[in-house]
Amino acid sequence: MDEKVRASLESQNPWWFDKPFVTGVDRLQYFPEIRQYLPVKEILLLIGARRTGKSTLVYQIILSLLNTLKEKEAVLYINLDEPLFFSRSKDPGFLKEIIEEHCSRHEEITHFTICIDEIQNFPYWVATVKTLADTRPDLKLILTGSTSSLLQREISTRLSGRYFSCTIWPLSFKECLGFWEVDNPPLIRRRILFTTYLEYGGFPRVVLEPDENLKREILKNYYETIYLKDIIYPNNVRNNSDLYDVLYYIISNITTPSSYNRIADSLQLSAETVKEYIGYAEDAFLFYTVKKFDYTVRKQVANPKKIYCLDTGIISSIAFAFSENRGRLLENAVFIALKKAKREVYYHKNRYECDFLLQEHRKITHAVQVTESLQSSETRIREIRGLCEAMELYDLKEGTIITLNEYGEETCKDMKIHIMPVFEWLGSLK
Repeated sequence: MDEKVRASLESQNPWWFDKPFVTGVDRLQYFPEIRQYLPVKEILLLIGARRTGKSTLVYQIILSLLNTLKEKEAVLYINLDEPLFFSRSKDPGFLKEIIEEHCSRHEEITHFTICIDEIQNFPYWVATVKTLADTRPDLKLILTGSTSSLLQREISTRLSGRYFSCTIWPLSFKECLGFWEVDNPPLIRRRILFTTYLEYGGFPRVVLEPDENLKREILKNYYETIYLKDIIYPNNVRNNSDLYDVLYYIISNITTPSSYNRIADSLQLSAETVKEYIGYAEDAFLFYTVKKFDYTVRKQVANPKKIYCLDTGIISSIAFAFSENRGRLLENAVFIALKKAKREVYYHKNRYECDFLLQEHRKITHAVQVTESLQSSETRIREIRGLCEAMELYDLKEGTIITLNEYGEETCKDMKIHIMPVFEWLGSLK
């Protein structure tokens, strides 16, 4: 190991020298599965979009480990976004050499925790990790990654049975309250805070930034970073302008059912190109697609899909004015909350539309409609009509309308509709 690599490792591992390191606001309490996976031999993979806090969580894991360890060198952290390491990524033996040499220098230590950040930056990571996992029972490997296609494709084939994974999302509203050091705010204050959360989203750095203009600039930078590092670069996209147009179109029409053909016609591209670019954005954790529910899988695939974005802050900073589109941002926030809760989600469209159908064990168990307000009689009729159609079709006795601020109950053909503000619904979501 040359001196430059050694010096870089020493700067990345300040605890070896009893130096302080930043661990940010505690989030580890929100990830019981991470604590569950730490003592077992399997690889732990933390995945998710850039800037969602994966590295900070790794530092929090390291801090928790150091509190129980005598030898601080038992924890090795490697950040593969480091330019020096990135420049060595073409060397198949580089990563293994670093790890093996560190372990050999500390033979008195019987168990090491190896934390590797942005593992997708090393093309040979799967072979390296598989070899280490199979031959070094004294190593616990914790990896982070931000490009799902590169990670999941390799994991499902060559690392099957050797890992557990945990998705790291932007902050939930509950986590944001903790970051703002607000404990159980009164109703009016809670509404104001949720509106802020809806406008600027849940990226940790953005949540902690007090300047609103700077918040927007940070969000634009995050979008550009995902666009460049996790979409263009790994997929070797040549026509950047077409890709940019597709992504901007999606963000500008978030929550609206769209087919690949419709988007292609609007942008004068081929449907295959549109499908390919949306797939790249999904792999980068930027977009999520929701299918129209049908008992036939073929029809689910063929029907238009609704597309949602990772974070409402990106939508409002890139595409449109917040005040004019709160309803769509609210629907996006509800979808992300359902995804974080690992719910299987579809939408309903027959004569009328219902935003979300939740499925468990191949059965639709709940219908959810999302709207900013029911004060308008036209909106109220439309939302209840779509929800009732879905409830009746799937034999549901109860359904939910999520609003920004309103409470209430309605009945429709002996079916009960619960109307509740989003912050109360979020508190009830398990």
